[in-house]
Amino acid sequence: MAESMPNCAVKLMQKRCWYIFLSLFISLSLATPVLAADCQAIRKGIQAEKNLAKRRKLVAAAIVQCPDDPMLNYKYGLSLERFRKYDKALGYYKNAVLLDPKMGKAYAGMGDIYIYLGLLDESIGVYRQAVKLMPADERAGNRLARLEIKRKALRGEVLTGVEFIKIMDNRGKISNTTPLLLTGPVLQYQIAFVGDSDLLLSKGINQLGAIGQAMQNDAIKNVRFEVSTHMDSSESSSVAMEESKKRAEMVKDMLVTNFQIDPKRIELRWYGDSQALETDKFAEDWSLNQRVEFRRIKE
Repeated sequence: MAESMPNCAVKLMQKRCWYIFLSLFISLSLATPVLAADCQAIRKGIQAEKNLAKRRKLVAAAIVQCPDDPMLNYKYGLSLERFRKYDKALGYYKNAVLLDPKMGKAYAGMGDIYIYLGLLDESIGVYRQAVKLMPADERAGNRLARLEIKRKALRGEVLTGVEFIKIMDNRGKISNTTPLLLTGPVLQYQIAFVGDSDLLLSKGINQLGAIGQAMQNDAIKNVRFEVSTHMDSSESSSVAMEESKKRAEMVKDMLVTNFQIDPKRIELRWYGDSQALETDKFAEDWSLNQRVEFRRIKE
């Protein structure tokens, strides 16, 4: 009898330990929905807050409490983006799509960051995903369309008049903070010239012809443009500047003579090789320094 007592005590202790373990497991299992409900309540509280400054503070606090909430990651990324903290914002947008791969607006947020960073291909890639997930979102669709037109111009493809109007009928702000001007009514266009001359190849004639026709369209017929020309370094900077000037004058003359565009609608600038772009940073081997830029002049 005396020898059996320790065995009973051990079995009893084991049984109690099992009950304790089971109770802890059930408590932890039930705790997860409670935490999720808290995050949902936090999101509702943020949404109800009308003061933007207070809302930003609430979002900053919420992301600490709910780091795995996709919507809060998106909102915090948006808050960081507005303060131009682009690298950090991009990280939270990426977290949001990892947590919820169907969150189209987080992809759009990533696209905006890539625009600010001058990463055209990356921006188009994520904007395509945003449009796929949000086909009815007009902003995302328009932004993607304009980005793809700007890339065509940078590649030296022939734009249609409709595409030129699509860019120039947009009155958004032109961003000058990145080498590729990815927002606003501006195009960096590789026009096809013969070598370093001011003579056009047949492709260049088609490129400028479509622009001349577009400038006659009612949508932009009263719009004024700044046309600037840029060159690669040739024999010297002074030679590049002179060649650039000749190209600018030729472009204006063609638009005025062949398409009856009012010369007052075109202001010329020529920069030679003084505004060369660092082409090694881009995904493709574009001759971006041999370009003509068209900018809508703010009325």
